[in-house]
Amino acid sequence: MPAAGAVAAAPRLDRKFVEEHQLVERYLDDKLPFKAKLDLESWCRANPAFLDELRLAEHATAGLRLLEACGRPPDLREPPPPWWRTVYFTVGLVLACVALAFAGVALYAQNVALRSDTNREHALATRGTLTAATTHRAMRVAPDHVAGLGGALVHIDHGAPDLIELAIDMGYSREYRFRLFVDKREQGRALVLDSQLKDSNGDLKIAFNSSGMSAGAYDVRIEAEPTRGDPIPEGWFVLDVR
Repeated sequence: MPAAGAVAAAPRLDRKFVEEHQLVERYLDDKLPFKAKLDLESWCRANPAFLDELRLAEHATAGLRLLEACGRPPDLREPPPPWWRTVYFTVGLVLACVALAFAGVALYAQNVALRSDTNREHALATRGTLTAATTHRAMRVAPDHVAGLGGALVHIDHGAPDLIELAIDMGYSREYRFRLFVDKREQGRALVLDSQLKDSNGDLKIAFNSSGMSAGAYDVRIEAEPTRGDPIPEGWFVLDVR
């Protein structure tokens, strides 16, 4: 007695089984499962005499003649390939991939622009409330010639609303036009000043209200703008707002 759960073995094909279950007739009517078709084809390949007894070749020839006599010759061409193997499907798939790639690039660019806008709005929100200046202060700084030194430092009191005129010594530079980038640490860009000209003394002068800057450290980078060529970083200093 077979053990519980054992899978029954597939029946062994022989002449009696084929005839009793009418496997040939069901094969011709396309009513056999795929596995059964393969098994029958293998058995017939090993037993060609069985098909000779059925006279399938003669019946097939007679059937073709009858179809031709009725004006309905059989179509013996190869069946058309499935839709997913046609050249149109391949071209459509390539075009869809290209469209998705462009959409991904556009979405990434939109995300970068949105992040930049968010950082700018956050920087604007943290600059503080602007108060009318009551005093005027003149300050001077000699920028570092190398980034990251932190030697050039300007101290500003956020609590006292001063109109500060800051003279930046750029006498060592051969250029006359500059651009300043002001970045608040751990927050982002706070200010960009383009096309700033130094005076005859070699000073680059900027004026601002101290109450417009919130407390924190601001890294200032100065880039020379030559007539030709790319901007050249030439000076660095720190605004320490307290």
